[in-house]
Amino acid sequence: MVADNYQPNFSDFREDQHGGHVAQVNTLDWNCTGDCLGTGSADPSLLLYKLHPTGLIQTCSLANDKAPYSKKLPGVAHSNFFLIWHPSDPDRLVSLDEEGIRFWDTRSAKITTSLPVAKKLLYAVWTPNGNEVVVTTSSNVNMIVDVRKEAIAKILSNSVEVNQAAISPDGRSVLQGLGNGHIAVCDYPSFQNRTSLAGHMERVLSCKFDPSGRYFLSGSHDSTVTVWDFDTLMPVKNHYNYDSAINDASFSHDSQYLALGGDEYTIKINHTITGELAHKIRCSGLPLALSWNPKHMLLGYSGESFPPDRENKSGMANVNVFAPKL
Repeated sequence: MVADNYQPNFSDFREDQHGGHVAQVNTLDWNCTGDCLGTGSADPSLLLYKLHPTGLIQTCSLANDKAPYSKKLPGVAHSNFFLIWHPSDPDRLVSLDEEGIRFWDTRSAKITTSLPVAKKLLYAVWTPNGNEVVVTTSSNVNMIVDVRKEAIAKILSNSVEVNQAAISPDGRSVLQGLGNGHIAVCDYPSFQNRTSLAGHMERVLSCKFDPSGRYFLSGSHDSTVTVWDFDTLMPVKNHYNYDSAINDASFSHDSQYLALGGDEYTIKINHTITGELAHKIRCSGLPLALSWNPKHMLLGYSGESFPPDRENKSGMANVNVFAPKL
């Protein structure tokens, strides 16, 4: 793993809540420089939250970083399912909604490309060079989008349920979580199957590389997360201490920690290699999306919305950040 002399004391961290959305926050992701958190909601809206130099998260207008409020990206009229930032450009992101795929330039707060898609879209991942995006649909189809040509270049159908994909740092391999509990290891961009890893008893929803590219994780509805060595394709550690289906998991920027979220009102932070529990975050709703900051020990997370008769419903649309106290 990546060495890091900093040993966080998570019991001294604070949990900050930030408003802006008025309905369930389905997705969130930090940009590559770690200074902006993008969030997508069912309200529908996409919001950007700037990271203040003091370490606090401060919502801001895209047009003016000093404005004390967040601003919706215009052109969003449907529930947002997923968003992910460009791997090396801190101002570009792609979002998936009910109508299709949208590419954004956040400096101008404008859509640069919009590709209508009739299928329900689930996940997206950029290639490391930023030239392509792989999009997964609910009908078990992968689409490769050519960003430069602004078009869908290839459509690939699958005989089994396909979920989140992860592309290797060299751009030559793609991993994908499957509905049968396996992780498919394929060549990219052909998607020619190289091998299938039998890692879980139920569907695999989460599949991600760690920042070093040496390890990857698979998170499953069987309540386990497995950390794999990418060179050997052998499991390094199985994380068994979550008590329900895993919906999302995320590596910290130094690869030392895993955050696990699923069908319980808790986020668990484990040591990646030992599997030892480092901390629990108790949530007011089921954690739907997790994202460690790529530069700092900050965890962004969102939760389910509360029904109108639920107590404490004021927290229904919060964006949350777990961060060191000042």
